[in-house]
Amino acid sequence: MIKENYHTHTYRCGHAIGTDEEYVIEALAVGITELGFSDHIFLPDHSQVGIRGDYELLDDYISSLKALREKYKDRIKIHIGFEAEAMPYYFPYYKSLLEKGDIEYLVLGNHCEIDKNNELHFFFSQATKAKDIIRYTNSLVKGIKTGLFRIVAHPDYFMSSYYKWNATCISCAKKICKAAKKYGVVLEFNFGAVRRGKKLIGEEYRFSYPYNKFWEIAKKYKCKVMIGLDAHSPNDISTLNNDGGYEMFKELGLELSQKMTF
Repeated sequence: MIKENYHTHTYRCGHAIGTDEEYVIEALAVGITELGFSDHIFLPDHSQVGIRGDYELLDDYISSLKALREKYKDRIKIHIGFEAEAMPYYFPYYKSLLEKGDIEYLVLGNHCEIDKNNELHFFFSQATKAKDIIRYTNSLVKGIKTGLFRIVAHPDYFMSSYYKWNATCISCAKKICKAAKKYGVVLEFNFGAVRRGKKLIGEEYRFSYPYNKFWEIAKKYKCKVMIGLDAHSPNDISTLNNDGGYEMFKELGLELSQKMTF
């Protein structure tokens, strides 16, 4: 039975529900012993309504989770982190959060990028061309190499809309897995899209991710792999050990590296 989850969001991002404490209570109910919160990182000079909370919510996020950590210290370990994109403009900011000590870890969730005009744009979940998934991969690997991130969320995210597994996909997967192995970063087998169900992508009726052929490559590279719930509601916590994603994980025969040390 899996007893840890390090990918948990809060209502502050604008697309999750439930109070912070409700996530903790649900985790306790299903036997989780470590719960890591990693909401979409608040950026000091950008607002993305419905995607991430405003920077002004940072102190509330930290203080709320610290209070819960103290309240439930005898029952569960609560960790505080963020899910963040591999955007070099923000690497110094990420580093300062980690050095301050309130944030224990960062999850690399590469959803979008920033352009030369400091504008956030291009969502990688919409990538349909080879050049786009190469952009995703190069950006992700650049983030892995910084040493700022402990976990890569849904590394196969580039398959969200991509029409067909081909030579470009294989090349991207190998590049990601090689970097993760070299820098000791854990790849997350993400359950979020499994809960949303299958859809027709190209000629395949499948989940956006996980994408099995990516994980077969991760297995060959002997990458460290963990399960992540990507919880956006307290009810998502209860899917940890009975979700369809867990069956997929077991069938692939991946080696589990679930427990983190911060």
